Amino acid sequence: MTRALAALRRDPWTAITVVTVGFMLVFVALPLAELARQSLIGQESGEFGLENFQTFFGSSYFRRALFNSLTVGVLGTAMALAIGLPLALAFARYDFPGKPWIEVAILLSMLAPPFVGAYAWIMLFGRGGFVTLAAREIGIDLPPIYGVFGISLASAFALYPVVFLVVRGGLARVNRTLEDAGASLGRGRIGVVWTVTLPLVLPSLLTAALLVFLGIISDFGTPSILGEGERFPVLATLAFSLYLSEIGAEPGMAAATSVVLVAIAMALVVALRIFSGRRSVADDQGGGGAPRRLAGWAGVAMSLGVMALVAVASTPQIVVTVSSFLEVRGVVFQPVLTLDNYARAIAAMGDALWNSLIFAGLALVLIVVVGSAIGYVIARHGGRLTRALDLLIMVPYVVPGTVLGIGYASVFNEPPLLLTGTATIIVTVYFVRRLPYMTRASAGIVYQIDRGLEDASRSLGEPPLTGFRRVMVPLMRPGILAGAAIAWVEVFSELSASIVLYTGGTRTLPIAAYQQALSGDVGMAAAYATMLVGVAALGLAVFVLARGRARDQ
Repeated sequence: MTRALAALRRDPWTAITVVTVGFMLVFVALPLAELARQSLIGQESGEFGLENFQTFFGSSYFRRALFNSLTVGVLGTAMALAIGLPLALAFARYDFPGKPWIEVAILLSMLAPPFVGAYAWIMLFGRGGFVTLAAREIGIDLPPIYGVFGISLASAFALYPVVFLVVRGGLARVNRTLEDAGASLGRGRIGVVWTVTLPLVLPSLLTAALLVFLGIISDFGTPSILGEGERFPVLATLAFSLYLSEIGAEPGMAAATSVVLVAIAMALVVALRIFSGRRSVADDQGGGGAPRRLAGWAGVAMSLGVMALVAVASTPQIVVTVSSFLEVRGVVFQPVLTLDNYARAIAAMGDALWNSLIFAGLALVLIVVVGSAIGYVIARHGGRLTRALDLLIMVPYVVPGTVLGIGYASVFNEPPLLLTGTATIIVTVYFVRRLPYMTRASAGIVYQIDRGLEDASRSLGEPPLTGFRRVMVPLMRPGILAGAAIAWVEVFSELSASIVLYTGGTRTLPIAAYQQALSGDVGMAAAYATMLVGVAALGLAVFVLARGRARDQ
């Protein structure tokens, strides 16, 4: 025992890695393996085989759900690229009036979960929406917002900041002299962008497209609201409805649908890696150079154009916030300011807000502590075990939340790990799903820290964990705070997994907002959604201020 403790004191990182791998095997690999097993047990016959998949691909309803998922994924990704790519080019290449404030507006649009945007589009263009009713009064019948176009549009406006951030980061590393050389050969600005800039940022562009596509096909709330339930099924909503209908029986078809959804996500990730490995466009000089200052009318025109695009993209949040203060009669908002929506929402909220704060807070503490340590291990320690850990941590980022929630409900509903219906399972799924943000942010900044600082600490006799706490953590603080900020927004707004796992005592604020939006109580839904965005924004502001102080220090 003494020798084991001494060895652990000399090398605690191996033990931390082994424990974390074991945890991820239980809470990531085991639920997914159980879903795979259940998918191979016939729903009707109970025999082991491909009966469920034959039913899935042999049914026109299931095939329609698959087609719908792929359609909204492709269309929504194209829309997000059409919004985010021009914004990334404008911000990376030019300085213009109001640029910092416009960037803040773009980042703020990431705070609301996608289903809030879906609800806002219904308030605008639904059957009783503001714009729909106004257009009807002048004799214009607008097409419905429900279905493929509405889901794609709402998803694109919710996820275009991902394209903006990822592509802008890629553009910052492109050498401007290459673009100047293209222009000197007679190409216009569009020609330079198409033939020089885009090939150089192709990896970033493909990564952004993949992240958006995965976000769309794994989203539960948006297609559930804008798809009107069974009228426009997609795989995420279909898996959830099948799971509810199969409670108490073998969830064969729910598992098979989940496996198909995971297979699509994994196939896309592998395809991107293969494509990126075979097609490489490199710039060995690096450095994007300073943005070009636009003065006079050119700067004003650029500023107005960007502001108009961001304003349209921010419309859902603005509509939801304003609507939360309007009087509602039936399902129609009246031009009368009131706090009645908030009074009714608070009266019916129960413990939803408190649960969200407690669950998200506990999960965030675990994410910060474990994620920063594992990020350090990934960046500093090689080996097969570390690579396996890195892979296991990233799996929940790819797997849709609804699928992981169904897996948890299937595995942890009996001893020895009876967690279903408890707060523990909610906190655990929050932790597992958002841990990748912290590990990536921590590992990224550790790569930039000189190893000599750690060597100096060890030469002075500091134990590894003490040296990590006293030397590395202060240096890693900007990356840790950045990862924590992103994780907080995602955890506090989590819906896809928790909608499967919650009970009356573990209902959270996103679930309350979703339930009111689905039931048609437009006033309370707007109030809940505004409260959700407001609390998330407040937490984000705290992290941003803390990161600014850390950077100054």
